Amino acid sequence: MFDVITIGSASRDIFFITDRGKIIPDPTSIEGKLLAFYLGAKVSIETTFTSTGGGACNAATSFARLGLKAATYANIGRDELGEQIILELLREGADTEFIWADEKLKTGIGLILIPKGAGDRTILFYSGANRNLTIRDWHKIEDTSWFYVGPLSKERPELPKQIVDFAYSKSIKIANNPGLGQIEQGFSYMAPILEKLNVLIVNRTEATLILRSKDPNIVIADNRQLAAELIKTGPEIVVVTCGPDGSYATEGKDIYFQEVIKAEVVDATGAGDSYGSTFVAALIMGYDIKTAMFMAAINSASVVSRVGAQEGLLQLGEIRKRVIKRGSRTGF
Repeated sequence: MFDVITIGSASRDIFFITDRGKIIPDPTSIEGKLLAFYLGAKVSIETTFTSTGGGACNAATSFARLGLKAATYANIGRDELGEQIILELLREGADTEFIWADEKLKTGIGLILIPKGAGDRTILFYSGANRNLTIRDWHKIEDTSWFYVGPLSKERPELPKQIVDFAYSKSIKIANNPGLGQIEQGFSYMAPILEKLNVLIVNRTEATLILRSKDPNIVIADNRQLAAELIKTGPEIVVVTCGPDGSYATEGKDIYFQEVIKAEVVDATGAGDSYGSTFVAALIMGYDIKTAMFMAAINSASVVSRVGAQEGLLQLGEIRKRVIKRGSRTGF
């Protein structure tokens, strides 16, 4: 019996850290900035780093380090990069029996460009075998308490609802951190998924897109309202992460706020995965929402202080020490 099965993307990530890129203001984009290099230039990279990434793998590693019995359902290529993903998951203690090797497509690759001092990164992503992710043998994944579903490929628009409906029919709890590929299909697509979720985890931009696709005329005053409006769409618990402005969560009655844990942001890759998976792990272990948010913020702060989505993921004992050090009265 698994505590949780993660479903989503798998990739090998290559990080390039450089001070050669230029940050250019761009008021026409949501992000507000561009990362630029001279066309035709040969750019020297000061530091590089390679690791396993992808939402399903990042979450599985997080759950495993927190002491839960976790497995990953993902698609990789039949290649060396795919083999490295499996080996790293096994070293972390995550089960890999549900990982499929695709006969046609290669393992997904992420190229992450990190400009020094910018506090953020730009990701070039080849989805590869992730495009072919599907559930082949549903009965094999029944033996779990939770599903943790990350962003899924737009190539399989039917898959998110299939997973949610299956979980609902088997009384498996489900947490969903949907990607833009799902959210951009509109509220009519998202509604039957949202209403069956135990936990919805989104960032501020994703939350806004969901609500505006439901009501284009909605006026959103602040981050608290995002959580308050999203809970009305059906999930039992909604979590909205707001970057440096902290995070909000609600179960429909109270709205909880968690300030960001201060840390030097070296690389933001995996911050959302670490927060979401730690939050759900804490719920699985029986902690309340406020404690789950605190634990998630601690783990996320650790992740962004290191290069890579998994390097900074903490063991449960390390999180407990940091909770106690901060003088929390949460029952640790």
